[in-house]
Amino acid sequence: TNISDNQIATIRKVLRRIGRYRWLVLVSLGLSAVSVVLTLVVPILVGRAIDGIVGAGAVRFDVIWPLLWRIGVCVAVTALATWAMNVVNNRVTFDVVRDLREEALDHINHLPLATLDARPIGETVSRVIADADQLADGLLMGFTQLFSGVLTMLMTLAFMFTQNVPIAL
Repeated sequence: TNISDNQIATIRKVLRRIGRYRWLVLVSLGLSAVSVVLTLVVPILVGRAIDGIVGAGAVRFDVIWPLLWRIGVCVAVTALATWAMNVVNNRVTFDVVRDLREEALDHINHLPLATLDARPIGETVSRVIADADQLADGLLMGFTQLFSGVLTMLMTLAFMFTQNVPIAL
């Protein structure tokens, strides 16, 4: 699809607003990476645990139990990292939208009365609130989906190449 200059300008403005909270975005990205890596490690550990089952009545518990503990730790850390990532994403979104609303309301306070009188009561503020809510929804979904989705694809490819290059290709 063709992206218009207006859309590019809007994206740049949003990125500039998010840039104020760059360190939180980096924390979110790091937590997403931890979550993705551990999510990819679990199937490898499960495969090794399955290899500890030699046959009927021949289970190598000395191999399986440590792997099960590792799997449990990986799952717990993944859940914690995902939760923390969502908390950070919520914080960034809240802060960006708060800043946007404050700037918009400050701008409205400086508008001439004739401009405000030309519109129905509350329409301007209602529009600001609705637009800010839509931005918040988009940011929340964007952060979570973008970070997790892109990192999952890249790290899955990396894991595949570390396991078996011909099959990965």
